[in-house]
Amino acid sequence: MTTKVNGAAYPGVWVERKVAFIKIVFNKDISALAAADLFVLGTTTAAGAGTVADSTFGIVESAVVQALKTIETRSTVLAVSNYDAATFTIDVMLGNAEGWFAPLTDGIIATAVPVISSQAVVTTAGAAPSDVLGALVSVGAAAVTFDMRFAAFSGLPNGTGSAPDFTLVSGPGATPGSSPTNSPTGTPGWYPASV
Repeated sequence: MTTKVNGAAYPGVWVERKVAFIKIVFNKDISALAAADLFVLGTTTAAGAGTVADSTFGIVESAVVQALKTIETRSTVLAVSNYDAATFTIDVMLGNAEGWFAPLTDGIIATAVPVISSQAVVTTAGAAPSDVLGALVSVGAAAVTFDMRFAAFSGLPNGTGSAPDFTLVSGPGATPGSSPTNSPTGTPGWYPASV
């Protein structure tokens, strides 16, 4: 819990009394699942050779959604970070987090939790029957697992508007009438991206 005493701020999260951070670590890159992990939607028919699919954000019942559903059985999800394809991780901020606990001092809550009934979107069309770019496919029941561990709210990287992270986007600025001349929006500035 964060406290403020006589206007002085102390480190912590100010959104709820009980907040925690959990790091989800997937066993593989869920943004580029291979054909061996994929099936024609709702069937046991294997995806065609060369098919690659994404099971992260913007996909109904993706691996991310299924992992968040597991977390939500004992806490309230308040925020979710971008997916890091280099480390296969997502950071999640939780409220009322006393439902989860780590039995050991290393902060590990659970390991190899299966992602069941997830879906993905084809990003590289392979051979038939999964040769349609953008089509939904099923992810195999044993294909993806994730570990959950408590994380520290520390060491966040600087946000930039350049590669590789693009965490900032250009938008209306705070200098009125500067660009273009007499513009009500002012000089463009940089703001956090919504993705």
